[in-house]
Parts: sequence; structure tokens; C-alpha cells
Amino acid sequence: MSFLNFHTHCPLPEGEATLPAFGLHPWYLTEAWEDDLQTLFPPSGIFLVGECGLDRLCQTPYARQLAAFEAQIRVSEQRALPLIIHCVHAVDDILRLKRSTQQPWIIHGFRGKPQQMQQLLLHGFYLSFGFLHHVGSLRACPPNRLFLETDDTAKPIASLYTMVAAHRQTTPDLLNRQCWDNAAALGFTSTLLNNCDSF
Repeated sequence: MSFLNFHTHCPLPEGEATLPAFGLHPWYLTEAWEDDLQTLFPPSGIFLVGECGLDRLCQTPYARQLAAFEAQIRVSEQRALPLIIHCVHAVDDILRLKRSTQQPWIIHGFRGKPQQMQQLLLHGFYLSFGFLHHVGSLRACPPNRLFLETDDTAKPIASLYTMVAAHRQTTPDLLNRQCWDNAAALGFTSTLLNNCDSF
């Protein structure tokens, strides 16, 4: 079974698989973001919307970020696709917007403390952890809410699975199986997962 790399911007090495996602990142939103959004999503072959979200530390005007994020939430709801969230110092707005949605949301690259993790879990979020993470949160995250990712890092994800398995007192293979089970719980059928060369 290939290792599931839940979110990456790098070419996948042999032995890894990911779930195709399309979205407008808050760092790169132009004034023409609405036109970009119209041409972004192919009619099929999408598993997730994102990464998209809110970032109070980037240069993009926050009002533009909110408008683009809300538009992508609508795409997620209309097409019944889970949403990958980029969130920097914007948890309150993320939680507010989540209340009116049905689709699963996944916080990517989660680095928060256990208290923030518990708040997100209470609202139904999944969490995807990368090489930079809070060890306490990583250890305490429920198995059925956990994903692993490399994001912009070119390291093989197998090394992350080995690290995380040691923290969680399990094996990389069992951890990988759990992550694939979590992907299935998001609504991905075995046929779709097979198309990702995962098995």
C-alpha cells in the first residue's frame, strides 16, 4: 500500500499517493480571483477543494481572502467535496464559517497546541500534520481525525510516518492504514482510492 500524503505541492516519489485538490490559496489571490475561480475546477477528477482559507499574516487584503474563501466553501458544498483549510491566526472566523456547512473540513499543516486542537475537533474538523507540529497535539489527536502531509517539503513522507508512529506508539504501516481509512470516511469510495494507486 502506498503511503498517503494528504497534501503536497511536490512531485510524488514512488510509493506515495495523494488526493487531487484544486483551490485558490490566500497568498496568491489577485483582484481577478473570481475569474480565476470560474476556470479552476475541472468537471471531474477532484477529490478536495483547497487549499484555501484565511491568513492574517499575509499581504492579501483580508476582505478579499474572506470573499474568495466563502466562494470556495460554496463550491465545496455544491459539489459535495471536503475542504482543505489554510488557517493562520484566523481560527475564530474559520469556526464561524464552519457552522453553516455540511462537508468535512481539514486543517492542513496543523501546528497548534492541544487546547486549540480540541476546539477544532469539537467542531468536527480533521487535522493534517506535517514535519513542523506540536508533539502534544500530534500524540493526542484521535486516530480517526488524523492525516499526514509534506506540503512544500520535498522529504519522503515515509520518514514522517516513521516519526509520527514512534510518537503515537504504533507502526508506520498501521498509521498509514488509519489515514487511508480516514480518507474513506471523508466519502471517497474504494474505486476512487484505487485510482490514486493507493492499494
